Amino acid sequence: MNKITIAFCEGQHDIAFISKILFAYEFKKYDKTLDKFLQPFGKQYFELMKTMEISDKKLGFQSDYKIPSVSLCKDDNLVLFHNMGGDMKKDERLEVLNMYLKFVNKENDFTSSYNFEYKFLYFLDSDEKTIDDRVNELNSELNLSTPLKHNEVITDIYNYGCYIYDGVLENILLDLMKPSNDSYFDNSKAFIDNNSIDDERQKEFRCHNETYKSANKFKEKKSIISIAGQLQFSGMNNSVIIANSDYIKKVDIDANVHCQNIIKLFQ
Repeated sequence: MNKITIAFCEGQHDIAFISKILFAYEFKKYDKTLDKFLQPFGKQYFELMKTMEISDKKLGFQSDYKIPSVSLCKDDNLVLFHNMGGDMKKDERLEVLNMYLKFVNKENDFTSSYNFEYKFLYFLDSDEKTIDDRVNELNSELNLSTPLKHNEVITDIYNYGCYIYDGVLENILLDLMKPSNDSYFDNSKAFIDNNSIDDERQKEFRCHNETYKSANKFKEKKSIISIAGQLQFSGMNNSVIIANSDYIKKVDIDANVHCQNIIKLFQ
């Protein structure tokens, strides 16, 4: 197994979505313990885990961006998904990129042992920007001799590619989920419309001093998916709903242009 794809994702929702696409095309979980994981990656992750601290942010999920949160495989392909915890993580993305490049750096001792064919894929929302703006930001970040293009893989020593969601990922998810489940999603939207809450109460609440902190956390499209998803998976978050719900079936993936574009980046 020497074809290694590193997927940089904003969060676990993206990883659940892309994983579901790959599962539809015969990728499987690569759920090895670290001592049996493809080396030298297993050793690298083990060393990183020894330095992790216990905190409320790390309880219950893997929060270290340098350790993959999901790994999938097919034939001689291994895909490693990194949850970067947002789109503004330029330094962290470069840190992860360099972590993998060191294993094939001609100046170290790994070259004779490892013959990896790397592909680095970046998945980002465009948010309020254009797709071209996001691609330009990535090009400034990576400074490759061959510039990245949306929905393409380019070769610059190794392979690089990116896919920018026009607006937010939830636009694609709702296009996939809603057509065959209109009533559930229409009723979820109606519930939100009929139960609006003050903007201040959409911020994090601190019990010790009875104050609200940080930015507004309400995202209507995320909430619509969450409410509809509770009909199938009570108490689960959106990443679980995306991964496990039958709101997205293979027939939907086969017919969706975004899903088809994404699977081609991995082939």
